[in-house]
Amino acid sequence: MKEFTIKANSYLGMDIKGYYNCDYVGYQKSGNPDFINHLKNMTRKSSELDLVKDFMAVFERTSEDLKEIIKIEKLQDCVIVVAPRSKAENHYKQSQLLFKKAVSCVADKMGFHNGFNAIKRIKDTKTTHSWRMENNTGDMPYVGITKDTCQIDKTKILSKDVILVDDIYTEGVFVAEDCIQTLLDLGAKSVILYVIAKTRG
Repeated sequence: MKEFTIKANSYLGMDIKGYYNCDYVGYQKSGNPDFINHLKNMTRKSSELDLVKDFMAVFERTSEDLKEIIKIEKLQDCVIVVAPRSKAENHYKQSQLLFKKAVSCVADKMGFHNGFNAIKRIKDTKTTHSWRMENNTGDMPYVGITKDTCQIDKTKILSKDVILVDDIYTEGVFVAEDCIQTLLDLGAKSVILYVIAKTRG
């Protein structure tokens, strides 16, 4: 696991610490965490049973890394929150929400506050990594897009240290930054970003 800093920008009012498990170097390239792509299940062709191995890869890496983050950061009362996918949640089949489910299982097993449903996308946004896809409705990232397109349960995050979990972080996309700022605006004590993979900048 490696540490990085998300610098303050027009989406984010302060520097935020982030952690990532590995580099994202491109689908099907040597050493790439392709299980992330499999769990997105964009074609909807895979069943939940088809994705058990990929589910376990997320579960195992996230369990190990979150335990280490909590130790490093000396967090006492943190909540684990999962970043929403780009489309409204009812757009997806259950087999496309397995990343979120894996993180929820980690939170429950490790005894953390489970905020996996603290943020739910209710309005489509553009899928930034495949913006040419057909029917890719919604807006590209803008300041405040999380508040405008998500239902947020403030009671899950108020006055808590939040670890926001996502699959991939890409500098310059600003989806994570807007989500982090939203959590801070709604009363989170602090926010740390944890992602399985970070694209090389």
